[in-house]
Amino acid sequence: MNPMLKLAYVTSHPIQYQAGLFRTLAARPDVDFKVFFGSNMGVNAYFDSGFGRELKWDVPLLEGYAHTFVPNITRKQTLHGFFDLVNPTMGTELIRWGADVVIVHGYAYSTMHIVMAHCRVAGIPVLMRGESNLLPKRTLAIRAAKSVAALGLRSVLAGAVAIGTLNAHYWRSYGLPEDTIFLAPYSVDNAYFASRADTARERAATWRQELHLTPETRVVGYAAKLSKVKDCATLIRAFGEAAVPDTALVIAGDGTLRAELEALAASFPLAKIHFLGFLNQSDMPAAYAISDLFVLPSNFEPWGLVINEAMNLGCPVAVSEAVGCAPDLVGPDNGWVFPVGDTTRLRDILREALSGPNSKSRLTKMGAASRHRIAHWSFAETAQGFIAAANAVKR
Repeated sequence: MNPMLKLAYVTSHPIQYQAGLFRTLAARPDVDFKVFFGSNMGVNAYFDSGFGRELKWDVPLLEGYAHTFVPNITRKQTLHGFFDLVNPTMGTELIRWGADVVIVHGYAYSTMHIVMAHCRVAGIPVLMRGESNLLPKRTLAIRAAKSVAALGLRSVLAGAVAIGTLNAHYWRSYGLPEDTIFLAPYSVDNAYFASRADTARERAATWRQELHLTPETRVVGYAAKLSKVKDCATLIRAFGEAAVPDTALVIAGDGTLRAELEALAASFPLAKIHFLGFLNQSDMPAAYAISDLFVLPSNFEPWGLVINEAMNLGCPVAVSEAVGCAPDLVGPDNGWVFPVGDTTRLRDILREALSGPNSKSRLTKMGAASRHRIAHWSFAETAQGFIAAANAVKR
């Protein structure tokens, strides 16, 4: 009998989107799984510059899986730059634990390079998981620098676990052989959203009453930071210009641009535009449940996990071309894709989606297609992708 695979995952800090995946991996009988964190950021309340406020996640981040915190010599409480995360003993911790294969999450911090160097010397295969794609327009200098960096990564990586189509293309473009790129889809906790669907609909019905919206009012939803990169302004303009009767735009989120966006919304006095403010994880299902159509207009989005979440609650979706999940999750059966910052095209999509006597039933049908698509893009598939990749490079 082959010994059980010992799979280590190295990441910067506990993240709400990863905790459920780690529990899924820990529950599998065919793997001994452990997470190695470089920082405890996120465990306690901290200031998030994107939301412009202090926050603490209200979902368990550390329960249900083996993990350890490796000392960060910089002692930084928030992580922004390459040298903010330096864990010199991370490599020796992995070797001491006896990892057969190590997955590192990205290469934005020096610790990930420390790990890759240690594992190269120790003969431990390393897989890279990241979110990068080729959508952003990069200068020639940046492209050249990334090509040089890719040479170094190819020398120390056994392969990459791609989160989706565009990420796989990214790794191919920088020279990773096709047989070393493995799909481990970027997913959310589908079971969590399914278990909260009924409660979320009840909460959404209450919100409708509080916002003076009838059950027949078609709601366009948005949930993200109110920052320039998320481009909520394009959505507000498109919704205001669409001027479809008995519709509302409900915006969940906070950030540095909130006052500016509220002023923009006020410039469309006939449009029903409501700001809910910051919502913690437990309230997010209701933000999707209130939406008949969910829109993510970002001018750059490596993936867009809010789309996974919205689809779990049966939302049709509209995303910009800069949202990385579009090729995998959005099709004509469940949504629309529009050019970045194109207010006119998004306005036309909103009119198409929200107008007419049959719009509600059409959106319901598209929402069912969203649920069908996302059902096959779950933590179970992600965990299986990790283990298949690890077993392949271990051999």
